[in-house]
Amino acid sequence: MQFEYVDKNLLNISSDVIVVFAAQIKNKKELELKPLKEFEEIDEKLKGNLIKAAKASSFKGKKGELLNFFPETKELANWVIVAGLGEISEIKANDFRIVIGKVIKSTHGKIDSLALKIPVIDSSFDSELISQMLSEGIILGDYEFKKYKTKKEDRELSAVIISTDEAAKTKKGIEKGRLYSDGTIVARDLVNEQSAYVTPEYLAEFAESIHRKDPKQIKCKIIDKKEAEKLGMNAFLGVARAASVPPKFIQLEYTPEKSSGKEKLALVGKGITFDSGGINVKPGDYMKDMKMDMSGAAVVLGVFSVISEIKPEFPVMGIIAATPNMISGDSLVPGDVVKAMNGKTIEILNTDAEGRVTLADSLSYAVEKKATTIIDIATLTGAVMVALGPDITGLFSNDKKLTEKILKASNEAGEKMWELPLDEDYKKMNDSSIADIANIPNSVFGGSLTAALFLEEFVGSTAWAHLDIAGSAFSEKDSDIGPKGATGHGVRTILNYLKS
Repeated sequence: MQFEYVDKNLLNISSDVIVVFAAQIKNKKELELKPLKEFEEIDEKLKGNLIKAAKASSFKGKKGELLNFFPETKELANWVIVAGLGEISEIKANDFRIVIGKVIKSTHGKIDSLALKIPVIDSSFDSELISQMLSEGIILGDYEFKKYKTKKEDRELSAVIISTDEAAKTKKGIEKGRLYSDGTIVARDLVNEQSAYVTPEYLAEFAESIHRKDPKQIKCKIIDKKEAEKLGMNAFLGVARAASVPPKFIQLEYTPEKSSGKEKLALVGKGITFDSGGINVKPGDYMKDMKMDMSGAAVVLGVFSVISEIKPEFPVMGIIAATPNMISGDSLVPGDVVKAMNGKTIEILNTDAEGRVTLADSLSYAVEKKATTIIDIATLTGAVMVALGPDITGLFSNDKKLTEKILKASNEAGEKMWELPLDEDYKKMNDSSIADIANIPNSVFGGSLTAALFLEEFVGSTAWAHLDIAGSAFSEKDSDIGPKGATGHGVRTILNYLKS
């Protein structure tokens, strides 16, 4: 998809679709349609027929509301879409991302080109930011994982023509949006791919390909089973021992040209490439989407795929313990005890709580490598979906400033997150009678909280945040900026964090 920048009026641009925006304004107690400048110009060209069509179809400019109009004149595009942004005083930057995403999804497979003008709302809206939002909405809204589809779309969106009065700021915003979208699409593709293809070896090779693109600033180290044994990663290796494919412990490290201080961030991604549940096997309906259990790893790789262009001013590590959780004669069984890299022993009471066991070694490794801040991203618990629903990430942290930075970054990214507590009184729920800690709690309540408290045992005093993306990583239905399947949720939040 190519973005073109012109200083022409929309009336003078040739494209399959022209998109203009409308808002709402309060008139006494009611909200009424508020056409923006480009809407009015197009309507004038159409001799008032666009506003007549809006009135006839009761189009009010509500957020996400679309009006399709097909002009009879040959002097204009054959299709005009008016996109509603909602009440003008309440419009947020993220609304542009969502609304243009709806437009793109409504035109998917039907057009080759689209034209729009960067809308001007008021002075509080920066054209660079709006351009970024529009770029992300267009690229992510057009995304589809179609590798295995034999039927191809009739048409693909190949050209987006941007009319702008501020070309430099618009280009900067569009390119930033493209960068964020590219990272998100890397994560989506990895998760949507079949698990027979995305093995630990594949993830390791993917990480090495990131290093090869920028060998000066990005290093890659792959730790195999033998070396992991020497390092004492027996929690990770315990989960891995039932698999027919070898495990891989992946470390990426970005080093800036100039470091701004002592900060060193570790991004830890859960890398269970398929989760059968192990001996505590999952029911069939719960297993069908378990290729997505490496979504945390996909987020880390998505971030690293563009990190050289984001250019954070501090070192960043990416850590992934990659293995499937399978069933064989070598499987962990309830009652087994494994020792993590930091020396703590874990009683395995349920083999389907394997992610936290592998993360125990990943987090311990990050501490050993002297990370000053750790953020882990993991599809960890179904309980977080019970608490927050399918679209909101649960955020747990031992550091208030880190929490605030992540929440700010997620809000700007349009990726919903909510802080949940790390209640010290709940720690005893993870007690084991024969080991230092059990991998499931002795209560059916507070499952996402006790899982986070389990992870906290392996970060010591390091500032740490845990993002439970069990619901938000994979959608059961289409969203405004993506189809059913992998969302890449977390990539844009982390990229914003790196830029903060």
